[in-house]
Amino acid sequence: MTYLYAAILLGVVFVYLFQTRLYEKHTQEKLTYAIHTNTDEAFEDEDIYLYDELTNDKLLPLPFLKVNADLPKGLYFHFIDPDEKNGITDTYESQVQSIYVMQSYKKISRRWRVTCKKRGVYRLGDVVLVVNNLFGTNSHSIPASSLPSFSTCKLVVLPKPIDLTSSFVSVDGLTGDAISNHSLLTDPLMKAGTREYRAGDAMRAINWKSTAVHQHLMVNIEEHFRRFLFNIVINMQSRDMETHPEVPSAPYDIERCISVAATLLDRAADDHVPTRVIMNTNLHSMQVDDPDSVNCIDGDSEIGEKIVITRSYEGRMEAIDALRMLAGIPMEISVPAEKMLDHILDHPELYTMAADHSGAASLIVISAYFCERMINFHRAMEERGIRVIYYITSANRNAMRIPEDIEIYFAVGSLSDMQYK
Repeated sequence: MTYLYAAILLGVVFVYLFQTRLYEKHTQEKLTYAIHTNTDEAFEDEDIYLYDELTNDKLLPLPFLKVNADLPKGLYFHFIDPDEKNGITDTYESQVQSIYVMQSYKKISRRWRVTCKKRGVYRLGDVVLVVNNLFGTNSHSIPASSLPSFSTCKLVVLPKPIDLTSSFVSVDGLTGDAISNHSLLTDPLMKAGTREYRAGDAMRAINWKSTAVHQHLMVNIEEHFRRFLFNIVINMQSRDMETHPEVPSAPYDIERCISVAATLLDRAADDHVPTRVIMNTNLHSMQVDDPDSVNCIDGDSEIGEKIVITRSYEGRMEAIDALRMLAGIPMEISVPAEKMLDHILDHPELYTMAADHSGAASLIVISAYFCERMINFHRAMEERGIRVIYYITSANRNAMRIPEDIEIYFAVGSLSDMQYK
């Protein structure tokens, strides 16, 4: 009996060591993971579907396989759970774990609902597989990126335009009275006749009288919008004094700045107004498909080479390219806002050049805060005949009094935190 027990024990040890070696050597063989989405682009707050497929295309089964799937910050798995008291409940998770028994030549396909909460350019596929052997020992992790035929999946989440009329108000610096916001593009237009309607033209440009005469849609030719160029300046600095000089301390306020820029670009596209975007962020960190669409504004100066300027976007057909560019803006500060404003004053021709090279254009500054330096900047630009408009996305204000001649819009909700004298 002693020899029998010894033989059984030796057999168990042999089987254990054999299967341990077998799983260590062949677990990753013909084990594949693939991922894709139903779309390459989406807007903020939209839902997409994420599909992944796990295949064990070999004879060796996997008795324990745990799949840890993580989404980048800004994306969330969206689960809809029934609730007896409240009906349907929505829950959002950035990570999910699943456990499977993978048989020989087995394929598992899954579909996930994902909510895009934040604009950005994302690479999906951050998945780790945890595998055990037959005895549940010798667990080891396998990054999906180390498996054969693995490829990441790219998703671009575009910033969603917001309603500026309800989100921002203009404030009288003396009385504190609030009035409704108006469009930047509602100045009197110089009509130069009519032409046939083309795809992408704004509906409000339709000339109904001319349409009735010609029996097909006709739109006004608006000389004003074709002559001038809007320049949008996004200040990536969220506070007058940042804790870290290269990273915004309040990224949410910067995200609102980007949303405002998306809205202005959308407005300009409706009216075929050529528009550029200028920002104090890191050029080399921007994630854009067309590297030639962004550049430094002045490569001959230390400050100018740290300020990013985009190409001019005009019309509805190019609006999507502008939103893609905004999606790829990194949350980084390349140069302090004060130095950027100084550079604009020293080289206004670089920032305000109009389509006809006259230099007569508007400068729209979008910032998370307002300070005395911006008041001085407005005064100096006005002396040069350049119109400056401010959009402020928070209640952060380091200015005792705002002059009446400054056209400035504050985010609704921030006014209650302000005290005007």
